[in-house]
Amino acid sequence: MTAGEYSDSPLVVKTKWNMEAEYIQSCNCDWGCPCNFDALPTHGSCEALVAYKVKKGKFGDTKLDGVVFAEDLWWPKAIHEGNGIGALYIDENTTPEQRRVVEAIFSGKHGGGVFEIFSKTWAKKLPTKVVKVDFHYNGYNSWFKVDGIGEVRSGYISNPVTGDKFKGEVVLPDGINWKKAMVTNIKKWWIGDREIHAKHDNRAGFVTTVKFTDKGCVG
Repeated sequence: MTAGEYSDSPLVVKTKWNMEAEYIQSCNCDWGCPCNFDALPTHGSCEALVAYKVKKGKFGDTKLDGVVFAEDLWWPKAIHEGNGIGALYIDENTTPEQRRVVEAIFSGKHGGGVFEIFSKTWAKKLPTKVVKVDFHYNGYNSWFKVDGIGEVRSGYISNPVTGDKFKGEVVLPDGINWKKAMVTNIKKWWIGDREIHAKHDNRAGFVTTVKFTDKGCVG
């Protein structure tokens, strides 16, 4: 790796990379999230706290196996209308090289579907923080916590009449973020860091495993 590969220069040379990861997503929309169906967000704005745990991955020559990171994403209106803010949190159990690599992926300058697209909609990217990120993938009952900054607790959607647990999936063949995911109820999630503050109960969530390359989401 050369220092130029992580530069903010527009002349940055793209690096080939790939990863397979467990993924937990929360947002502030109603269950299912209309954004997945080319509709506007439920409440006008878009707020999300998401996290990845890489099962296997590589950026150039750097291995990403076991790396955990979270992202706080905020837009005042729909994502495509821009003026958003992005923030990255990398688990403290990573090497300096892995942190540089995750920042490079998050920057969107090395492709990767949602990473590349979202970064173009931000007016501001906050400085990365290295903190403890607890990540527990357990299907519908998955959760993660960014120490002192935010937390997401996922569960089943409950049938409002019978109380039975709802089990369902959304399939998006052309999805830039994931292709298929379990639909969950985010029982609670919150974020409080710098200019981004949010707190929500019983909102849209998704859990799944994802595969990415520099070409985009491939599974």
